[in-house]
Amino acid sequence: MDVTGRIRQLDIVRGTAVLGILLMNIWAFAGPQAIFDYPSAAAGWPGAVVPTWAVVHTLFEGSQRALFSLLFGAGMLLMVSRLTRDGRSAAAFYYRRLGLLMAFGLFDAFVLLWPADILLTYAVCGLLLYPLRRLSAATLLLLAFCVAAGNAALRHADLVEARQLARAYPLAVQRRGEDPEAARQAEAWEAIEQRARPDLESATLRSSIQRIGQGSLRELYAERGRSSLVLQTVVAANAWFLDSLAMMLAGMALLRAGLLAGAVKRSRLLWLAVIGYGIGLPLSATETASLLAADFDPLLRKTWLLAYDLRRGAMAAGHLGLLLLFARSGWLRRLQDALATTGRMALSNYLGQSLLGALIFYSVGLGLYGRLSGAWLYLPLLCIWTLQLTASRWWLARYRQGPAEWLWRCLTYRQRLPLAKKEPGARPGS
Repeated sequence: MDVTGRIRQLDIVRGTAVLGILLMNIWAFAGPQAIFDYPSAAAGWPGAVVPTWAVVHTLFEGSQRALFSLLFGAGMLLMVSRLTRDGRSAAAFYYRRLGLLMAFGLFDAFVLLWPADILLTYAVCGLLLYPLRRLSAATLLLLAFCVAAGNAALRHADLVEARQLARAYPLAVQRRGEDPEAARQAEAWEAIEQRARPDLESATLRSSIQRIGQGSLRELYAERGRSSLVLQTVVAANAWFLDSLAMMLAGMALLRAGLLAGAVKRSRLLWLAVIGYGIGLPLSATETASLLAADFDPLLRKTWLLAYDLRRGAMAAGHLGLLLLFARSGWLRRLQDALATTGRMALSNYLGQSLLGALIFYSVGLGLYGRLSGAWLYLPLLCIWTLQLTASRWWLARYRQGPAEWLWRCLTYRQRLPLAKKEPGARPGS
């Protein structure tokens, strides 16, 4: 099918996704990631941490990023189709645009100090998508499945190694003083256990909270910069790259098949939601309940990772089907318009969340880092959502694009493009 032009229902889904991703990110903006990784240790903290975690983990963990990745893949295909239609050199513009997206990602991670920025990973994944732009929907979907299966195979290998370390641990502890290999095995398993059940009262964690929430600018950049370096290299390569690539390929396939472009019946969107939630919700709920019951046993965590892409992909499909039905329904038109304008400014709003998160939680602003937990996190989240929905509509009533989108476009085309909309009745050149 023809995939040129802007599709309003995609803007609505994109706007919902950029707001929805904050449901997860707010935990890492407001405090150490360890709280989300091991909420049982914060069970006595204010804000009903464990029940809040259970709801968020079941309904949104992984699926919001998956939805974002689906839209990125679809957006890439739309952009290339538009460039080809306009007679431009699509490859040059495409790769220049990705290079600039990398720069935005580095800015977000190391200047705005958001360690979990996803833009750099998306840009790297995007480098692989352009040669696949002419493939059929079925072939793209098959490639997505292969990437996800490869990711699961790597996770299975990690699980096998962890099981071997767990079995060897009792003997390794006894022999660690006399056998270097036994010492290595013992330390490796203890590190796995520590990551699965971090000590929220440790001096190291408390010191980190103080430096981020109350420290000097130098301490803040040193602490957050180290986290950004680790997440943008080791974590991105091991945890984000393949799952993002798989979902981008799936997004390209869904656009090619017409599902994202309004070319399918509502009944198919309903089935997408029903099947997605029918698979994803039982998996998510069972995983959440079993992790809580087992006190986040490290081997159980790694076992559940084998189904991670299936679980989050199914939940993302459910969310997508529901959102597309909403976008085509005509219900709550003002909310749809607000979400669409937010989606048209997705990059600006994503970076804006990093800026607002820094101003609310870091020492450069209110310094609330480590002071809010559980349900209390969603008070600042609602403020950010309200601001972004309102500001996006206000901005696009006056300007052609969001500020980050405009800068991205100017740098891509290597010229200063108009930003402000012409006044009604203004003469050309005025």
